[in-house]
Amino acid sequence: MSKSLQDQLLALGVADKKKVKQAKHEKRIASREVKGPGIRESLQETQQKVREEKKARDQALATEREAKRLKAEKLSQVRDMVKSSEVERGIGSERVDFRFRYGKKIRPFPVSTDVRDRLSRGLLGLIEMDGAIFIVSRNTLEKCLERLEGQKIFSHLARLEEQDRDYPPIPDDLDW
Repeated sequence: MSKSLQDQLLALGVADKKKVKQAKHEKRIASREVKGPGIRESLQETQQKVREEKKARDQALATEREAKRLKAEKLSQVRDMVKSSEVERGIGSERVDFRFRYGKKIRPFPVSTDVRDRLSRGLLGLIEMDGAIFIVSRNTLEKCLERLEGQKIFSHLARLEEQDRDYPPIPDDLDW
């Protein structure tokens, strides 16, 4: 049987038992050491990554909540503007239909003749809030639409009529 190199060196007297024992110990320790990050370091990295992900989620939720809050606040401001500057439809017995486009349909809206004329000339406009349609001035409607910034809300505003100066005025008693 062949002896190991250490046993042969001990037999020759080149190495002593203390050095052999120390070499075995170092070899055993070296084989036990984990190559790469230790358990503690990997656990800390994982925890840090989880904290960063949670922080990113929280920030995204906070910005989403802030956007919803601003949207609701603007809608509330528009509601207040519409309620404060609403124009009356007129007396019920004197109402005539003002017809306007509502989606793909033409919808009648009973108003007085004076209000109908101002609606058709673009001096007044219609806006739908909370399922009801309100009549407001042109300036108020433009401010409301500006404040809503593209939110889905129905509004109707005719183009302002420009007076043609080249043509003579049309008499009121003319029948077509």
